[in-house]
Amino acid sequence: MSANWSGTVIFRDEQRVAPSSIDEMQELISKSVRVRARGSAHCFNDIADTSATAITFENMPSDIEINKDNQTVRVPAGMKYGELAVALNDRGWAIHNMASLPHISVAGAVATATHGSGVGNGNLATAVKSLELVLPDGSLKRVSEGDVDFLGYVVGLGLTGVVVNLDLAIEPTFNISQTVYRGMSRESYAANLDEIMSLAYSVSYFTTWAAAGGGEVWAKFKSGTTAPTELFEAYPATSNRHPLPGLNPEPCTEQMAVGGPWHLRLPHFKMEFTPSAGDEIQSEFFVARKDAPAAIAALEKIAPQINEILWVTEIRAIAADQLWMSPHYQRDSIGIHFTWKKVDAVYEMVKVVEATLAPFNYRPHLGKVFSASPENFASVMPKLNDFKKLIREIDPDNKFGNDFTNNLLGL
Repeated sequence: MSANWSGTVIFRDEQRVAPSSIDEMQELISKSVRVRARGSAHCFNDIADTSATAITFENMPSDIEINKDNQTVRVPAGMKYGELAVALNDRGWAIHNMASLPHISVAGAVATATHGSGVGNGNLATAVKSLELVLPDGSLKRVSEGDVDFLGYVVGLGLTGVVVNLDLAIEPTFNISQTVYRGMSRESYAANLDEIMSLAYSVSYFTTWAAAGGGEVWAKFKSGTTAPTELFEAYPATSNRHPLPGLNPEPCTEQMAVGGPWHLRLPHFKMEFTPSAGDEIQSEFFVARKDAPAAIAALEKIAPQINEILWVTEIRAIAADQLWMSPHYQRDSIGIHFTWKKVDAVYEMVKVVEATLAPFNYRPHLGKVFSASPENFASVMPKLNDFKKLIREIDPDNKFGNDFTNNLLGL
């Protein structure tokens, strides 16, 4: 028996297969009636589950290939961002952003539009220039930027084919320094949200929704930018911090304005440690950036309920994109992320949060816990019908689907 990263989802797969080559992958898929790819299992719902055959990537080749002329890197699907980052930085290159955790697989993060932060930074999938996928009949297909329906393939939820390689945009390596500002009230944060989120290359705001209303701004400055000595009423921390109150900061990336390579600052956590709390459940909901202050004010009304079962909330900015199934499609977004304690009450509390955010047409993170109905989901995803049409063309027998995608998309 296997489970997701935090042990909250028990996978039901009939068999789990780890091919060691693309040829073996093609043969396996062509002979399977139902099959589902699974990455690092950093999911908090059933998106990676299957009652049939699960494909994992630990035995696949792990070499990267850099094209300096095109400024791209070819990456195997199962590679983790932390591994990719080291390999790129060693060669003088970088990717534009990273998620809070470097432990997640590239293909899995792309398939769910997982993201970092930064008003000018698109989610991780926006770096994709091409995908190499195995189709239901076992054939291999490459789709590239500019191809018909490319924008539908990228954030594919595992339905547009089993991704085996991705070409990602890269740029010359750069340095980041990180400063944490303490004592930022939610009221001040909401009132000055755009200015705060634009302060640095990547910015996060952490709060517990406690009555006192305090929080911390984690600002990651690109080299050449000086961190201010104060931020409204907030002040720089005098020692390293952990995003979750009271936890040892040792697992966290270096702070205190100490500069270092991008991949050792953009994530909140170091690759060699268990990130966050580990023993947790996660949800995240995206609203238009212009609506974020009002959405935060609405959540204040249920703050005591949230705080009872919460580790921490992280609020981040994500730039708009054109990817069909991205929750940031054509909308500069603010992500309101909840790291919940691992208790059953979370699932009902998520429904309360969603009801509170419904007037703002929230879009859920598809790798985390949410309860939106298919009708609600369709109402906030403008390209959903185009995506469903694409899926039917690629996979008319729904070989790559599972209960989660069938229910959400009505496939």
